Amino acid sequence: MAVVGIMRAGLPMLLFRLFPPLLLVTAALPQVHPQARLDAILKKTGAYCEKLKGVALHFVCQEKIKETIKEFKDVVVMTSSGRSVIQYSGALITRKAVDNSFLYDYQMIKKGENLSERRNLLEENGKARDEQDVSLKTGRWLSKYLVYGPFGFLSQEWQPHFQYEIIDSERISGKRAVVVRATPREVTAENNCFGRLWIDESDGSVLQIEWEPASIQGFQDKVTTQAGEMKRALSWTVRYDVVKNGIRFPGRQNIKEIYTGSRGRKYTKYEAEYQYLKYKFFTVETEVRYDETAVRGEHE
Repeated sequence: MAVVGIMRAGLPMLLFRLFPPLLLVTAALPQVHPQARLDAILKKTGAYCEKLKGVALHFVCQEKIKETIKEFKDVVVMTSSGRSVIQYSGALITRKAVDNSFLYDYQMIKKGENLSERRNLLEENGKARDEQDVSLKTGRWLSKYLVYGPFGFLSQEWQPHFQYEIIDSERISGKRAVVVRATPREVTAENNCFGRLWIDESDGSVLQIEWEPASIQGFQDKVTTQAGEMKRALSWTVRYDVVKNGIRFPGRQNIKEIYTGSRGRKYTKYEAEYQYLKYKFFTVETEVRYDETAVRGEHE
């Protein structure tokens, strides 16, 4: 998968290698063994991914992006002699923050084993644009084919290559979700996806994915700044809260890159929020039909 800089977005290198409310219980009720519960969840998610893999898709939506990129400057002090010097105090000062906004018309088509996506730029920083078939202009972290994010973690083909662990349970998008962490059994060029997945236990669909930095090509967890070496972290989540015919589509995506100094102070280097709006769905089979109805989560 070609991603600039960049993350595999939970997908194996070529996605289509393809086919590469609270429950109260009593002590009298039988307890479900954790592994049996996990196995049942994985069976459902595998079936969901098979459904996702087999569906012919053609949809368009608006992709609305806001991002902030911060640049830091040296901390300069005056000595008693009147000389300016750079002070490595373990702190950073923001020199400037660049705010960008973009609005794209996004289209994705999957028919058989052929998969394509296309963007037309409608607006940039408040000014109208009419640029056809363009690449994303956002700066630091890019991904492709987000609708297939669950596939590289949970498909029947890829499950044998991961270790899974239930780590939590949360309510998200109006649903109770079980949180499962996925770790590769062996890290390879095709499989370096690490992450947490929020799964609807009733049907195996994925409500949210949070990719860990280890999933990102070239990511380094330390960076040298004017204030010395700092720890570097990345938070990258995608919420799948648009539903059509049992398939979940991205509703939002959030990315945040944070530096942490030796004294524990945090500095946000990059932050981006993506919203996916005004979905229009087409069914591509023997005929083309149009339907723009979709269901969003309760908290949308």
